[in-house]
Amino acid sequence: MKTAHSFLCLLALIGIGCTTHLPFKAQTDCSKITYCGQCASRGECAWCGSTQDSSGGQCMAVGLSECSAPRALCQTPDRCPPPPVDAVAPSLAMPTENDASAEQQAIGPQKYGAIKGALVQTFPQAHVPNKLVDKVVRLLLYRGSGPNEDGTHREVALISRRVTEKQHRLYLGNGIHYRVKSLPPASAPMQSEFMTTLPMVRVTLPEKLDTKNFKIDTVIGEVDLSRDHLLGSIELVSAKYSAKEYLGYQPARIDLITPARHLGSRFGAIAVYLGYRNLTDLSPSFYLLEAGTATGEPKMIYFSPTMNSIESVTSYYLPTPFVSMRNTYGGGVTMQPAPNADEPERLVVHSYVPGSKEPYITVTVKYTRTSTIDLPSPLEITADAGARIALIARTMGLSSVVALEELLSNLGRNLYWMEYPRYETPTEAGKNPAAPMAH
Repeated sequence: MKTAHSFLCLLALIGIGCTTHLPFKAQTDCSKITYCGQCASRGECAWCGSTQDSSGGQCMAVGLSECSAPRALCQTPDRCPPPPVDAVAPSLAMPTENDASAEQQAIGPQKYGAIKGALVQTFPQAHVPNKLVDKVVRLLLYRGSGPNEDGTHREVALISRRVTEKQHRLYLGNGIHYRVKSLPPASAPMQSEFMTTLPMVRVTLPEKLDTKNFKIDTVIGEVDLSRDHLLGSIELVSAKYSAKEYLGYQPARIDLITPARHLGSRFGAIAVYLGYRNLTDLSPSFYLLEAGTATGEPKMIYFSPTMNSIESVTSYYLPTPFVSMRNTYGGGVTMQPAPNADEPERLVVHSYVPGSKEPYITVTVKYTRTSTIDLPSPLEITADAGARIALIARTMGLSSVVALEELLSNLGRNLYWMEYPRYETPTEAGKNPAAPMAH
């Protein structure tokens, strides 16, 4: 019976259709962006408000509305004033549906609501429609909450098909997440370390976006340069950063290394733009980091006018319930040495709480060029990320912050951890300063 049920769930997941993903339209969509940093990161949008206080401003389409003094127009996130101290994720529209889905009927409305609540609180600024909850329910039903029948703990993605590189370069991003402190005010020494592997593809941005080129089909999925990315063309990047106080020139080429949308889903935590001053350059001249959510929405751009590290930028979004919008990031991209200077080597990001000189978490992504990828469902990666966040939250005693649904919590226990989430003993804390390891 268990095998038959798993097979039915697998067929159901395979049958998921792609959701409608409309292009971003500045004249109607800029006004929906709530905070200055996120607004100023989006192509064709700018924030009109006070230069001292980010509350009370408005996101507007560039060139379509006036921003009168004493208000000022912020067109890049580094010009935005700090986010409000009490800034929280805006409530995302999640309409109540009268007709219960097959998944909700299978597990009951109470458990279904618990899973949805866990996802909403685990990914504060991610859009969590019922269709996404249905997919996660199918995954959890298929995977179960314990070890396999042979006693092993399965880490193989539910759907995996082998793809081979064709027109676009493929990468595996092996990301190690290393936490050394709990949440403030305690900020107690702790240990948590795990690795996730994310399939990525490299595409070249068009000069301008239009109705025919804003989506690029690749072997690992669709790259939507309009909705899934904030600056999907050379024109949009140049409008933000070609001025003399940033680049001082218009780039001739920009490549984007990113997760793609596959089976209607995308895990969009990080993407990298590599910018080239001249078409004949053998290595990039600048880069941008695009941070987003586990469910695929892009949120913030962090810019380096050279290939040097980014020293300190304001987060301005909430990827997990463990951060505030006033947290800061530092780090950057390094390229491989010649003759492979056009290939990324690694991305390192340190995250700091306001006022702290030591990071509480470091994420290191090692890029590996590959000709073939066993492609998982992005939803599987999202479910795993949610399970890990839930388990870390429980370790820190934050069950009131993250609604820990039983299946999600148990799934986190069964995943492989390089360092299982735990607080350090006083002896360990004395020997091990709160500093990130080098990977």
